[in-house]
Amino acid sequence: MPPLIYIAFSTMGAIFGQLALKRGMGVMNGLSGGQMLRRMATSPWVIGGLVIYGTGVIFWLLALSHLELSYVYPFASLAYIGIIFGSYFLFKERITRLRLLGIAVIIAGVLITSQS
Repeated sequence: MPPLIYIAFSTMGAIFGQLALKRGMGVMNGLSGGQMLRRMATSPWVIGGLVIYGTGVIFWLLALSHLELSYVYPFASLAYIGIIFGSYFLFKERITRLRLLGIAVIIAGVLITSQS
């Protein structure tokens, strides 16, 4: 499998894992520490989010085994973009102009570093 596929799967694992974790934790506001730990340990969203995120880590390790860290690492920032858009659609979070500017900067940075 081409190493860039590992990066893509790793990034998708980070995005979907974090979105699932947010979904699972969104109902736990106001719980005490012990209650929250019990609910986290039994929440399908939290457990699923951790599994998805962990799968992404495995693909990250595969990418690292094939490519230089200084080349691979900037691609991790693409997860920020996916999370911003996922949060907008799933959780109705705002996308401000400043966040859009940040997305443009991230994309430009990844494009520049991927050419080196």
